[in-house]
Amino acid sequence: MNTTNNSLLTPSEAAELLHVAPTTIRHWAQNGRLPFITTPGGHRRFTRENILSLMSPSEGNADTHFSILIIEDDKDFSDMLVQLLESFFSPIEIAVAHDGFEAGDLLHSFKPDLVILDLMMPGINGFSICHRIKSTPSTKEIQVIAMTGALTEENVERITHLGAELCLGKPLNFNLLKETITQFIDKKSPTI
Repeated sequence: MNTTNNSLLTPSEAAELLHVAPTTIRHWAQNGRLPFITTPGGHRRFTRENILSLMSPSEGNADTHFSILIIEDDKDFSDMLVQLLESFFSPIEIAVAHDGFEAGDLLHSFKPDLVILDLMMPGINGFSICHRIKSTPSTKEIQVIAMTGALTEENVERITHLGAELCLGKPLNFNLLKETITQFIDKKSPTI
């Protein structure tokens, strides 16, 4: 019996493997998207096989799949943003990068449809990240929403000139964020 438990993953391990927040794993489990096993102690565990099936690009609704990468150094704020976005949109995948290295890795491995990018982070220049996204052939189609605590006309002009679709001030206008992302999802979804 313990041999099978060795291959089971905790929510944190599953989240790390998929490059998403643990709250995303819990959300997928609650919505039935990710099958799980309940331990005698009442904890969720996931098989490696089920995790790998989520990573498969040929999985299910590839045409309605929408993914968001949040690049934000404040872990509490990014966790809150993940929970908020998951409450707004049900079939959505979210990954979080807290530094430039993670951001670069996830841009190519996670392949997001949208990046929500904090402009002012220690050691990371949001302007250069946006420029890199928009000037690289493999990532130039990714939509970018910038966010900043320093919402000046100069910062807005600079980031939109670099290709960001929108620049929001912090604290965020969540209704505007939801409206904008809904438009991006609608644009991506095929009309029948």
